[in-house]
Amino acid sequence: MIEFFFKYPRSVFSDSDFIFASGWPLWLMAATVIAFIVIIIYYLARRPGNMPWGQLSTIGLLQTIMFAVVLLVLWQPALVSERLLRGENAVAIMLDTSGSMTFSDGTESRMVQAQQLLTPDSLEDIAEIYSILPYGFDGSATPMDTFSALPEPGETTNLGQSILQTLRHASGSSLGAVILISDGADNNNAIAQAELNEMASFGVPIHTVGMGREDIPEDLELTEVSLPEKALPGTTLSARVAIRHDQGGFARIKVYDGNTFLTTEEIVLGNNQDMTLAFVDIEAQDPGQLDLRFVLDPINNETNLANNTRAHVVDVEENRYRILYIEGEPRWEYKFMQRALNDDPSIQLSTLLKVTPNKYYRQGIDDPDQLAEGFPTDPAELYEYDALIIGSFNAAELTQEQQQMIRDFVSDRGGSLLMLAGLNGLGLGGWGETVVNETLPSRLNMEESAFAREKAPVSLTDNGRLAPMLQFSDSESENDRLWTDLPEVADHQQLGPLRPAATTLLEVNVEGRQQPLLVTQPYGRGQSFILATGGTWRWQMSLPVDDMRHETFWRQLTRALVANSPRPFELTSQVENEEIVVRAEIRDPEAEENQGLEISVVVSSENNDIVNLELQPVTGRPGVFEAGFRPNDTGLYSIEAISRVGETLLGSSTTAVRYDQGLEIFNVRQNRALLERVAEVTGGQYWTADEWDEIPEAISFSTAGIMEQQISYLWDAPFFFLILILLKAAEWLLRRRWRTI
Repeated sequence: MIEFFFKYPRSVFSDSDFIFASGWPLWLMAATVIAFIVIIIYYLARRPGNMPWGQLSTIGLLQTIMFAVVLLVLWQPALVSERLLRGENAVAIMLDTSGSMTFSDGTESRMVQAQQLLTPDSLEDIAEIYSILPYGFDGSATPMDTFSALPEPGETTNLGQSILQTLRHASGSSLGAVILISDGADNNNAIAQAELNEMASFGVPIHTVGMGREDIPEDLELTEVSLPEKALPGTTLSARVAIRHDQGGFARIKVYDGNTFLTTEEIVLGNNQDMTLAFVDIEAQDPGQLDLRFVLDPINNETNLANNTRAHVVDVEENRYRILYIEGEPRWEYKFMQRALNDDPSIQLSTLLKVTPNKYYRQGIDDPDQLAEGFPTDPAELYEYDALIIGSFNAAELTQEQQQMIRDFVSDRGGSLLMLAGLNGLGLGGWGETVVNETLPSRLNMEESAFAREKAPVSLTDNGRLAPMLQFSDSESENDRLWTDLPEVADHQQLGPLRPAATTLLEVNVEGRQQPLLVTQPYGRGQSFILATGGTWRWQMSLPVDDMRHETFWRQLTRALVANSPRPFELTSQVENEEIVVRAEIRDPEAEENQGLEISVVVSSENNDIVNLELQPVTGRPGVFEAGFRPNDTGLYSIEAISRVGETLLGSSTTAVRYDQGLEIFNVRQNRALLERVAEVTGGQYWTADEWDEIPEAISFSTAGIMEQQISYLWDAPFFFLILILLKAAEWLLRRRWRTI
């Protein structure tokens, strides 16, 4: 419509400056209009008859506007712009050739639809003005001869790197613009800001053409399954699943271990959202690998089932984790915690109870020399433990070096720290003035009144309801009831302000006010916790003998402390860019026994294919070794690694990973937001396939390449003549109505 009335499309107006091409001064136009107004007023005032002043003013106004429009046309309004010089510039056209473009939104695939835009006839308007540089891209960009013969669909898409490769490769030409044809699928989920900044630095506008539907109501997609990489036997894992959908309703997810059915869950899909998060509990009973497969049941008319399945392997390790618990007084919490953990085969609790100024009572030790001098003075000795619990213990009992060791135990070793309330605990124990305070999720209140021996009820927070360590039941409502029915704790300690990364899991009600009771935050490689009470023992004392909630709480809490504690020789594996990457990490790479370390890996598939790898040190990451390979088949891959110095074997570790269908089967909806972002940052525009014919005009206003100035005249635009006709017709009709003609 704009082009019909004003001769040119909207893009010409947005990229041009308005001028009067006649060169006559504007003051002359204004003076002429003023003179005309004076003449009109004089003429109408002397007009014989009794015509009312309102009618005279209306006629005068219409004649003045008509005269002003005529003057405007005589001054020759025009648009002046810088446009790419014809025949002197190039345009790079990038076609997404990844696997997601083979997805069919209807009768034809996205690739077929894209190729229809790139026929010689469709490219004629661009080709007669610019040199066309064709590129195909998936994980990387490659120059092409023609768009009619395409390579095999790629297994991954790296949109950011592909664009940068194209810009660098084509920078030798006088590049005026880039046209990117894609569905926006990117296996990195987004383009890094640094990549966007580098794209913008080339000064070349990127016009993106979106392919595929943004909404696919008949499709469910299991976008993500989030689970820990390892677990202890007897642990309940809480898998977070993310489901993408374009309509509300219900979804059912089933979980298998290999071919063995484990559990199922019905999930409510919201009407006003396109992503639903849910949690599915899975029991990890026996040591070994859980080869988990999560499957969404299809909905009505769903034909694309490839994106309904995700796989995840969890190592259930038969390790005995070690926890050091140091306590400054023989209190009930100390006794009942020990009892709760005695029968847990995965936890070894070693305790130091201070009984005199220079003597500790030790329990849970392996030999007479262990902890013989009290709290460790050597980092290597402390680092043998996976978690540290500090009860009602005064910080002044430890040297500054030992306090620094505790901080490093969390930040560098990756261990967990749990601090308990008490008369000499937390702030009252002076810990707020030590470097250990840096690790904690809360600043510590050091007022004497902070610790109160009074009963108070405990309740879950919203975050606590989602924490596996605080689950007494699979049912959320039943779990809430079981927590609400617990006896009150016997004491509580007021904390200071929480740190930004802190998460409150439990609260205690003090005189009608909720205050944090169990708080946690990540710190460095580890995690810190505060349990602001020493009174959970009342749960055990007040509950029936067969009620195991007190034991369950402490077993699940201590398992959460050690679950992610790095082992001395840690082995992990994951799929990255269609490769299986095996990574090993040595806890103390500077130790004398680790000098000259070599790590060998044997990978075996379900088909008994064997791959041997030698892991290489990762630059800039001491103690980290890795190597990768591209598998021949999908399936489960078992990985065994040994570390050695010369002929001396130091340690071994095993893990497993499942290599399944490529990432291109996921994120099948057009990622318009990403394509618009690329266009916006670089000065281009986002287009749909139906707007393809408008792109050549938009390209001509690029600020890159070799430019020429162009003037587009507006004086003969239909709009001005239409206005003159309407103004004269309005005057004539009014005069007829008022019977003056």
